[in-house]
Amino acid sequence: MVSNINYKHVSICQININGLSSHSEVSLTHFIDKHDINILSLQEINCSKELDIGIFPGMSTFSVTSDRGVSISISNCYTPQRLPELEEDGVGIVFSLTNICNQALVVASAYCTPDAASTDGLSKLLGTIKRAWKFCQKTKISGLIVFGDFNARSQLWGDKTQNSRGKVLLEFSNKNNCVISAPPTNTFVMKNSDGTAGGSVIDLSIAYGSSVQLLGNPWVDDSDVHELFTGAPTRGHLPVMQHLVYPQQNASPKNCDQVQKIFNYECADWSNWSSHIDGILTSYIDENPEDCKKSPAELLYDIFINAVSDASNLFIPSKYMCHHSKPYWSEELSQLSTKLREYQDLYKFKSTIPNKLAWEKSKEEFKKALTKEKNDWIHRKLEKLNTKECVLFWKQYKRLFLSSDENFIGNLLSGEIQSNQAEIISNNTDKEKMLFDTFLTGKHLEKEQFDEKHYSAIQNQLKDIIAEDFCAQDNHEDDDLINSDITLSEVIDAIKAQKTTGKSKDGDFFHPKMLKCLSTGSCKFLVLLFNHCFKSGIWPWTTSNIVFIKKSGKKSYLHPGSYRP
Repeated sequence: MVSNINYKHVSICQININGLSSHSEVSLTHFIDKHDINILSLQEINCSKELDIGIFPGMSTFSVTSDRGVSISISNCYTPQRLPELEEDGVGIVFSLTNICNQALVVASAYCTPDAASTDGLSKLLGTIKRAWKFCQKTKISGLIVFGDFNARSQLWGDKTQNSRGKVLLEFSNKNNCVISAPPTNTFVMKNSDGTAGGSVIDLSIAYGSSVQLLGNPWVDDSDVHELFTGAPTRGHLPVMQHLVYPQQNASPKNCDQVQKIFNYECADWSNWSSHIDGILTSYIDENPEDCKKSPAELLYDIFINAVSDASNLFIPSKYMCHHSKPYWSEELSQLSTKLREYQDLYKFKSTIPNKLAWEKSKEEFKKALTKEKNDWIHRKLEKLNTKECVLFWKQYKRLFLSSDENFIGNLLSGEIQSNQAEIISNNTDKEKMLFDTFLTGKHLEKEQFDEKHYSAIQNQLKDIIAEDFCAQDNHEDDDLINSDITLSEVIDAIKAQKTTGKSKDGDFFHPKMLKCLSTGSCKFLVLLFNHCFKSGIWPWTTSNIVFIKKSGKKSYLHPGSYRP
């Protein structure tokens, strides 16, 4: 019998880097690429400020400078989110929330200084970890793993001796139902004064909850020790490797092709497009004059959209586009980009001076060609633009060229932690519902305080309107204009006022630019449609695509309020 269970392995590396220099940064990048590392935990980075979030390609890095500094880097495919709520000033630990195989997991990187006179630093660190696990329990996160250099020695995890920090950590483990994992060999190596090899097992992991079953046995990798540490193997820390193993059902492979076929509006034959639609709609009105007056709004809308779709397929050519398509891109840039990646991979594989020079030269060539193509494209665009059009162009330019953080909706926190009813929402469907309820149902207004007298007056007016008993205090002949039929001139004026720059198509693939190209005959059909909607109270546009964007400068993105629709 063939099992339908597959296993996903998440590769982890933790290491005390003893100062993150430019050399060790390159070596770590090479190490990550070579071993396909998904989670990287660093201790003693010794940086005066927090690391750049994108310091390692394809990963998000979070760091703190406290206690000689620690960092945690996680592959972007696991939607990492920093948890500043769990961090404390002066404590060397940084937390991140991940989503692996649709399961929420908190991972952290920690460091405790080897203060021989006191264990206060370790006790404070363990107190932070204990509070983090309580947070996980309150928010229904099933697992927590802390990777770190605790400078704690004990025979129970393979060291030759036990120190005071080892006793504290062992007592903490027994009281708090967590599991300490360590490799079978020394994680810190050195030479004793008599020339013999020495060392200790101080780079450990602490696991809670479901992560205990998922976490594999750790081992030490000393193959790249010369690349990673300037002092090794005479004295230094070795990389500790581990795997998270997730069982999952076999599934058919997803289509990873990101290329999309879209309409090329710039090359459209708008004259024939408009005439084709006009012919279809005019014929329908002429052939069915009575049905037009009685037809439901949904039917009229379907007729209009089908006519637009038919004309678009005939008179608007298609083009292929992917997520990184740029209007200035050329075949030369593609070739230089391929060449640059080859030299970059070569330098990662073998960090020699010639390889570095070749990579830097290729980088300069690509940068020079890219700048030239951008500038040429800008000049071509600006040649025939007036002042107003130039303003619109520069808005497009900023949206196209200025860098922006990767925008994704991470895990969300439902409820208040203090109420013990909080929960981490990681399922996409549940996140969509939570954001919809927050922004589009008015639930947030239930918590607001209103002036009772004003609120009561508004509610009474609303009841009168619903009961159709509301009467204006002053009666004028113009009062009924708002209830009169929509006219052709109103529709044409509304279309003229529409903006088309920077707009996207709707769910029926109708772009605002198409409105500008409709003939008067087609606009008459729209008048008929809008008046049907107005009188029947039926709105045929029942769906919309809403994208939520991160608000910049937020410390945490666990709350819906950190996004905007």
